[in-house]
Amino acid sequence: MKEFKMKKVILGFSGGIDSFYTAYILKESGYNVLPVFLKLLPNSNVEEAKKSAELLNLPLKVVDLQKEFRKEVIDYFISYYKKGLTPNPCTVCNQKIKLKYLYRLLEETNSNFVSTGHYAKVTYVRKFKRHLIKRGKDRRKEQSYFLALVEQKIFEKLLLPLGDYTKEEVIEKAKELGFPFEGESQDVCFIDSNYVDFLKPYIKEKEGKFVLEDGTVVGKHTGFFKFTVGQRRGLGISYKYPLYVLELRPEENIVVVGPKDRVLKNEIFIWKVNWHIDFQRIRKVPLFVQIRYRSKPTRVSSIEYFKNGIYRVKLAAKVEAPAPGQVCAFYTNDLLLGGGEITKEGVG
Repeated sequence: MKEFKMKKVILGFSGGIDSFYTAYILKESGYNVLPVFLKLLPNSNVEEAKKSAELLNLPLKVVDLQKEFRKEVIDYFISYYKKGLTPNPCTVCNQKIKLKYLYRLLEETNSNFVSTGHYAKVTYVRKFKRHLIKRGKDRRKEQSYFLALVEQKIFEKLLLPLGDYTKEEVIEKAKELGFPFEGESQDVCFIDSNYVDFLKPYIKEKEGKFVLEDGTVVGKHTGFFKFTVGQRRGLGISYKYPLYVLELRPEENIVVVGPKDRVLKNEIFIWKVNWHIDFQRIRKVPLFVQIRYRSKPTRVSSIEYFKNGIYRVKLAAKVEAPAPGQVCAFYTNDLLLGGGEITKEGVG
């Protein structure tokens, strides 16, 4: 009689409620689960993750990626703010750290699949003959956007059990299993307070000017890096109409401001694009873009290759403040087709 061989899955395991319940689902489904804690920071709580794994009688593997995380995520975060750009650390972390290194562990651990606690789905699409990411059930929580930059080949080996659950369902079921849920962790794992305080040791505070597009000075500030494109609140200046941040000029320490209609765009430029299917096929399907996490998808009227790896995307409606540096994800209906970085008009 042929011996049954249990499928082995490497699970990115933070010890939080999402990875805990993901491990439970996989284990109950008959997988041999290997939880892997990626140590990204000096104060990463390995002990809490071990306790979480022990609740499911699973041994925890710890992989130290502090140097890699510093280079690929933290240094990237700082450098983008220095250049007046708005970074997207969680999306870049999935691309260059989390899923990249979990995928590398497949061969080393003789495993069949990788898994994470993202609220999204993986589905095989016959039309494209590819495994693609699909939006999760919980529309308020779903996280497909954060997987836009991940290499498509990884999806062939990726399991995302939480895509079929809402956050409330996961919390309720995990509590029933004895998980001590105490609330969510902060959005950016390496920032304790706020991003401005985090950046102050790296970017010197210096008096600069708020100016209108015609150069009229309307106020002063203490550092361009404290603002982002589209920002209205916290400018500390009064004017005859509400002012929004239109542009950052770090070399001059200038923040350009103007009326709201100037931050509304029906054309954006994208580069460093990671397509999950062939671009020629993308042009033949109804296409939508999402310019930030939780923003409403907007229909694309046309997309064309511009130059130097840059694509020009024309939209059927205006979007508010597409910030250079942010990730733009491409969808057809609920299927994620890729993503890239918003750049200034054809500059890159």
